Amino acid sequence: MKSFITKRIKRILLGTTGFLVVLLIWIYYARQINPLILPSPVETFNAFIKIYRSGNLYHNLIITIQRTLIGYGLALFIGSILALLLNKFNVLYIMSRPIITVIQTTPPVIWLALAVIWFGIADNLTPIFLIFVVTLPIIFVNLFEGIQDIDTNLIEMAKVYNADQKEILLDIFIPSLVPYIFSSLSIGLAFAWKSTIFAEFLGSNRGVGFALSMANSNLNTDILFAWAIVLIVMMLIVEYLVIKPVQTRVTRWKKNA
Repeated sequence: MKSFITKRIKRILLGTTGFLVVLLIWIYYARQINPLILPSPVETFNAFIKIYRSGNLYHNLIITIQRTLIGYGLALFIGSILALLLNKFNVLYIMSRPIITVIQTTPPVIWLALAVIWFGIADNLTPIFLIFVVTLPIIFVNLFEGIQDIDTNLIEMAKVYNADQKEILLDIFIPSLVPYIFSSLSIGLAFAWKSTIFAEFLGSNRGVGFALSMANSNLNTDILFAWAIVLIVMMLIVEYLVIKPVQTRVTRWKKNA
C-alpha cells in the first residue's frame, strides 16, 4: 500500500512538473512580447474573472457541453448498433464499409460547410451534426474491431458448459470489449469536444467556440487565452476524473470476472 501511494505521488509530481515548465516558459516570454500577442498568466486570469463575473462562462459552457453530449451520445448509440449489426451480417458490412470510410476521410470543414448551408448558423443542429459525423466512424471502427476480436472459442466452450446468454454477455462479451469501449469513449469524446468548438467558432452564434471567435475578431487575446484554458481544464477533468476512474473500476471488475 505504501509503495502504491509513493508511486502515485511520483506520477502526480511528474505530471505537475510538465505544467510548471510550460508556465515558466509562458511567464518568461510574456514579459518580452506584446500582450496583444502573448498575454501573461496574470492577465489571462483577470480575463477569466471578467468572463466569470459577466455570466458568459456558465452560459456558453453549458451550451457547448449540451451540444457535445447530444452529438456524441447519438454517435455512440448509432455507432454501437451499427457495429453489432454489421458484425452479424457480413453483406451489410461490405455494403456499408465504403460509406463509413468516406465519412471518416472527409475533412470536418467540408461537413461544417454543408451543415451551415443545410441548418444555418443560429441552430444547435450545425454543431450537433458535425460532432455526430466526426465521432461516428471512431466509435464504429473501435467497437467493430472489438467484437471481431472476441474469442469465439470461449463462447463455444461456455455453451458446452450450459452457460446462458447473460453469463456469456457478462463474463466474455463485455470484458473483451472493455479496452475498445474506453478507447471509443476517450478518443471519441476528445474529437467531439474539438468538433463542437470548431463548429461554434465558424458556424454558430452561441457557445464557447463563438466566444473564442468574438475574442479573436476583437483582438482580445487575454480572453481568448482564458477560454482556451477553460477548454483544456474541462478535457482534463473529463479524462482524469471521469473516464480514468471508471476505466480503473471496470478493469478491476474484468479481472475479477
